Amino acid sequence: MARSGFIKTPNAQLIVSLDEAKTHLRIVGNDDDAYITNLIFAARDTFENYTNTLPLLTSCFMFADAWFEISTLYFSPLPNSGKAIVNQISYYDADDVQQILPTTEYIVDASHSPIRIGLSQKGKLPALSGRINQVEVAYEVGTKKVNEIPNGVKQAILILVGQWYENRQEAIIGRSVSSIPMTATYLMDRYKVQTLGIDVC
Repeated sequence: MARSGFIKTPNAQLIVSLDEAKTHLRIVGNDDDAYITNLIFAARDTFENYTNTLPLLTSCFMFADAWFEISTLYFSPLPNSGKAIVNQISYYDADDVQQILPTTEYIVDASHSPIRIGLSQKGKLPALSGRINQVEVAYEVGTKKVNEIPNGVKQAILILVGQWYENRQEAIIGRSVSSIPMTATYLMDRYKVQTLGIDVC
């Protein structure tokens, strides 16, 4: 048995603007704008992978080999910031034909972290074909509004950007440099959602 999470299209918005990052770095010129922008996206990716959340609205897929494996979804929105909507659950039936599971058969608990999917009161799950990735959940999580994202998230991203901008090599003689600064880790731990046993693509 196996399951995996997949982001269909990464959100192209910046959680922290270039101007905010440059103010944090105390940079006035424009020479490093492209580099700093890349660092902002890299810091956002680090935050998302560390916390298993997607702050900005993003379309996702979850693939599983069995029904019970979609009881919790991998990606979650930030608490009190953004939404979680399951658009469709599809599966391969006993005849190996792809079908869509009626919404009357299941319920979604989007207020829980991670997001939960369960049977409705009279819900019934059909037999599956036996192939791999035979169950697929298409869903969306996150917010469209950057101003809804907590300041702690933005501060963690700024700290990561600052760390990477100042220390461009893996190791620097005479300094002790960690991959993720302790301050950023402390901030990100507040938003971390535990999702065990799921591969991410």
